Order: sequence, then structure tokens, then C-alpha cells
Amino acid sequence: MRRRDLISGSLLAALSATLKLHGATLLPAFLSGGQSRRLRAVHVGTPVPVDENSGDTWVAAWGADDNLYSPSNDTTGFHKAPSANVAFNRIDGSDPLHLSGITVNPMADYGEAGKTGPDGCTWKSSGCTFLDGALYLVVARHKYGEVSGDPHRRQPAHNASIIKSIDYGRTWTRPADVNYRAPMFPGQRFATPYFIEFGRKGWGQAHVGDYIYALSNNGFWDCGDDVVLGRVARSKIGLLNGSDWEFFRGGNGELATSWTKDMNDAKPVLSESGRFGMAGAVYLHSQQRYFMIGWYYPAGGGKMAGAATHTAWDFYESPRPWGPWTRIGSYESMPSGYYSPQICPKFQTSNRVFVFTAGNWNSPKDYRLTVIPLEIET
Repeated sequence: MRRRDLISGSLLAALSATLKLHGATLLPAFLSGGQSRRLRAVHVGTPVPVDENSGDTWVAAWGADDNLYSPSNDTTGFHKAPSANVAFNRIDGSDPLHLSGITVNPMADYGEAGKTGPDGCTWKSSGCTFLDGALYLVVARHKYGEVSGDPHRRQPAHNASIIKSIDYGRTWTRPADVNYRAPMFPGQRFATPYFIEFGRKGWGQAHVGDYIYALSNNGFWDCGDDVVLGRVARSKIGLLNGSDWEFFRGGNGELATSWTKDMNDAKPVLSESGRFGMAGAVYLHSQQRYFMIGWYYPAGGGKMAGAATHTAWDFYESPRPWGPWTRIGSYESMPSGYYSPQICPKFQTSNRVFVFTAGNWNSPKDYRLTVIPLEIET
């Protein structure tokens, strides 16, 4: 691996005009008051692989039983469970650098790894969270980059739905055939939503209303072009109805007029061509700030020649889910090419968090759940 120097960014003013920061277009949004401590820089620690698993797109949801739960994609899960497009796993351990796991459900309805449907796509997952006694997981249709027709061989996604489990992943509501025929979010605009994780301390401290928030790029696993924000009332998320969601269209996100029912009217909170593979954000309680990692393949798409060995991460922070999002540093991964990094809501301290990720699918030692510590300066 090699690292670029970390870059400290300045906080955008509350109602400033659109600014350019290190090449990224950060779109302005209303900033309300608070006693938050701005994040200044991020230092990346040594990756620690977890034993006996294979797969990618790991996302930690913190259950009421204190365990973590995560999907994995193109996977055999833990201990060589059946091959699956999407499997669901429990992650055990009280030390984030010494974890283990088991596969709870190989999600047979979503097919063996690489199995396509009549649309030429496979099932893949994105966001996962635990809320009020239930797990929620996003699934969508993806077409692999080598056959997608995208000029950069990116992997497009479309037709996302949320599924729900009240028994820690053993069974799920909204079966695969319903998600295929009647997706909650048709098209690409909201095809890769990741729930913003608030952890155990929740919404009271964050002062963002009784809503569940999710960030989605414009419908790509890798190298998407922008990020929009959606939300749903906490009381309605379990209804699994796409019409209950609304989308940020700019302005003060605390006002109802800043939200629309039409996802295609959403205004990106971050935008830069090719720099936003699918990922989400967490709320850091100690700092009262939101933190996310944007990632991409410098080669332009994950299936471009040699792309799998080199990824870049950009670190962003914000006082609110709707922004303004400021880039505060960058990191490059070679030759492991770690991708789809997602911050774990558990194990946070005042200056440290842990990332779930996986690397180069051509390398078995990298293509598995890997935990990377991040030191955060405020």
C-alpha cells in the first residue's frame, strides 16, 4: 500500500456559493447551529483481515444483541457457506481487530454467485441497518462491468428495494420475486442507498428529526458521479413502501419544503464524475459530525484492465446529513485495492473508528472482510 498526504480542508460557510475543493464540487446547503467539533484529518491504520470468509460489500449493522450483522456479495460467506450473490452474516467479537463470524442465511432466493436473471443482471446489496428490533437490507439489480456496455466498464445498478428481518436475518419480508417485479425505487437514481448509521445513541443527539436517512450515488457499484440524500419517517420504514420516502432538493434540510417525493428532483449533496462508488455515512457522537468515505478506481471503472489493484478513498465530513460536505483527506490502496469502505457504528471512540472493507477479487487474501482502523483529528 501507499498513502497520499492527508489534506485538511476548510469548512464551507453556511450559505456560501458553490465551491470547488480539490476538484470536487461541494454543493451548498443550509447549516444550522450546534456545538459540533469539525473533523480535520484522517490517518489510516494497518488493515486486519478476518479469517474464514470470502466476499465483498460488507456493511455493519449493530443489533440489539450487541452483535454486528452484515451482508456480503459474490460470496461464500463464512466457513465456505454456499456460493451466493448475497449472503447474510453475523460478526462476533468485542475487539474490532479480532473478529469472527458465521453465515446466518445464504439467501438462496437471490441466486448463486454470478447467477443472472432474464434482465442479464444479478442481485447485489448495499445499505444495511438495525432499527427498533428489525434489520433492514437494500437489494438491487446489478450488471457486471465487462458486459454492462458502460464505456468505463463500470457496474450499473437499478431497481432497488428494502427488505426486512425480525429474526436477525434468518427470514426476510419482501421476497426476491416481488423485488424483481415491483422494486421500491425503480431506475438508477436511488439504486444504491446506504442508511446513515446513528448507532445506539440515536437521533436525539443528532437533532435531525425522527427520520431514517440514506445516501445513494447515481446507480453504480463503482465510480458513480454524485450522491443524493433520501429520508423516511422512522415510523414508516418498516412498511417497505417507496412512496413513503422523500428526497433532498436543496436549502435548509430542517424544512419540509426542502424535500420532494420525486427522486429525480433530488439535488446532489456531493458531485464529481467517477469519484463516488457506493458507500454511506455514520454519525460520530463525540464530535457531533457526519463522516463518510467516497471511493473510486483511478482507472475509471472496476473492470478496466489492472483496475482491481488500485483504489482511492476521499474522506468527507459534515454537520448535517444534507451538508455542506467537506473533503478532509485522501488515501490510496495498492496493491490490495480496498473498496466499498463502510464505517462501523460500533467500537467508536472520540478519535477512532473502524472500516469494514474488502479488496482485489483476484487475490483470495484480499477478497474478504477486512477491518481498517482510522484515527480522526478534530
